[in-house]
Amino acid sequence: MERMIGIFQLLLSGVLGAMALATIVNMVLIAMRPETISVMNAFMGQLVVVIFLAVWSRIFFVKGQERVRNYKS
Repeated sequence: MERMIGIFQLLLSGVLGAMALATIVNMVLIAMRPETISVMNAFMGQLVVVIFLAVWSRIFFVKGQERVRNYKS
């Protein structure tokens, strides 16, 4: 059971990392629009989301790696 939870955490880490990368791509696409206050608001909000996703991805990766490595069959 511990190993399965660890694998699930590693998969979740990958999904969160992919979401962070997709958000970064979206930020680049938004940055190409003309400068307005709504563009800057979207940019700042997505920056917060990217940081949040990267932190949680790292946490799940470390915890999942610990569970998989400490598994004894």
